[in-house]
Amino acid sequence: MSTIASSRNPPAPLRRTPSGTPTSSARPSSDVSRSAVTSPVLSASQPATGSKRSNNRAALREYYNLRAAAASASSPSTPRIIEVPDSEVPASEIDAPDFNLDEFLQKTVAESTLQELLKLYTRVLGEVRALDAEKKALVYDNYSKLITATETIRKMRANMDPLNPMATTLDPAIAHIYSQASAIQESIRKSVPPPDSDEGKAREAQQRRHRTRQLAIEVLATPERLQALVKEGRFEEARRQWDMPRKLLEAWKQKGLGGEDVQTCIDEGDAVIAVTRNRSPAPDEMVSRGGPYGPLHSNTPPALKQ
Repeated sequence: MSTIASSRNPPAPLRRTPSGTPTSSARPSSDVSRSAVTSPVLSASQPATGSKRSNNRAALREYYNLRAAAASASSPSTPRIIEVPDSEVPASEIDAPDFNLDEFLQKTVAESTLQELLKLYTRVLGEVRALDAEKKALVYDNYSKLITATETIRKMRANMDPLNPMATTLDPAIAHIYSQASAIQESIRKSVPPPDSDEGKAREAQQRRHRTRQLAIEVLATPERLQALVKEGRFEEARRQWDMPRKLLEAWKQKGLGGEDVQTCIDEGDAVIAVTRNRSPAPDEMVSRGGPYGPLHSNTPPALKQ
């Protein structure tokens, strides 16, 4: 048994070398470079390079956070990270809306060493505690605002208590005013007949005849107003004021309303407007009652024939 035991080669002692050491030969060189690129926490043997890369990552994270729209347009596959305002915890890929927990765990476990996993766990635990503290501070802040609002409402009610007797004395006066307004409204409703009744239709016809008579008086008095404008030398104003009355007179003439008075008014108005177009040097003489256009018609119009 001793001969067989002595013929075997003694097993080589196992040696565990910490990752990230430049002199380590237990891990291939590809793992070292991958750890240096993808690890969230750099090794302590490269402080200058680690701080430079950390600053570069912070600058890139700030750049992409501030320009989220440009980043989404140039690279749609880049995950959008939600920034929480007034938070001391920096945003990371965990805060992205499309974050996949299983994929993140598999990738982190496959590409990180034990030391990196411990540091990542410590960092995440610290961020969770910081967020929990911020949540408690927010709840306390909102609770303080609620207490302040409650105190303000209590003071307002206390200030309104002396006014309650005055408000009680005003209630009868307001009720009396309301009853008077209701009575006046009811009396007006009774005095005015409904529009669909015979009395209402007769009232509407009477009002329509009154409005037509007033309109006829104003239209038939237009030539005299035009004379006054021509005497003042306001030729453009006279032509402008004659357009609408002349159209109305022509419509009455076509419907056979007004008789000869409508045609006489049209002729008188056209005569005055002709003076403005000719721009006579003596408009007073041309538009006078004894002028070449004959005596003007009286401004008292007869009733239009319906």
